[in-house]
Amino acid sequence: VVQSMADVAAVALPYPVFAKPVAEGTGKGVTPASKISNSGQLHTVCAELLETYHQPVLVEAFLPGREFTVGIVGNGPAARSIGIMEVILLPHSEPEVYSYHNKEFCEELVEYRKVDDAEARQAEATALAAWHGLNCRDGGRVDLRSDANGIPNFIEVNPLAGLHPEHSDLCIIATKYGITYQELLNEIVAAAIARLGLEP
Repeated sequence: VVQSMADVAAVALPYPVFAKPVAEGTGKGVTPASKISNSGQLHTVCAELLETYHQPVLVEAFLPGREFTVGIVGNGPAARSIGIMEVILLPHSEPEVYSYHNKEFCEELVEYRKVDDAEARQAEATALAAWHGLNCRDGGRVDLRSDANGIPNFIEVNPLAGLHPEHSDLCIIATKYGITYQELLNEIVAAAIARLGLEP
């Protein structure tokens, strides 16, 4: 984590790396420049992100493989995946990164695909492990990307995932797996009610 420009020199990861604001959502601060090939680029990108977003910059190994997002509802042992979705960037999208621009214009730039192959199922298992390990509640989403060996790596959890019925990834996952918007909301609310012991 780069808190200030003084921290940039201490980054010891092999290139390419990936840099983004530590506490943003919806791809804010993620552009093609987020994939960084050398120390000069890292210095430039970190300076821009620190200045623009007034928060630390997360620098991590760049993962070149497939990108998945897994929808999860429930708490503790009852938490379950509602579906696995692969994020596929189309040829005219900003390349290699699920950027703010690609998310904003997802209808033209991104294909969301329901998947169930071995790599996708491994992503699902990793997502559930992260959900449990971070003690997430009620409903949300876990994002993963595979490394060069096809092993899904945890990127981040979205414990307050967007709920726009047409544009939010959690709702898109639900739709692809035959869960209506109202059913999704009902499941999330039911999980919260059970967690709080409010059931009659």
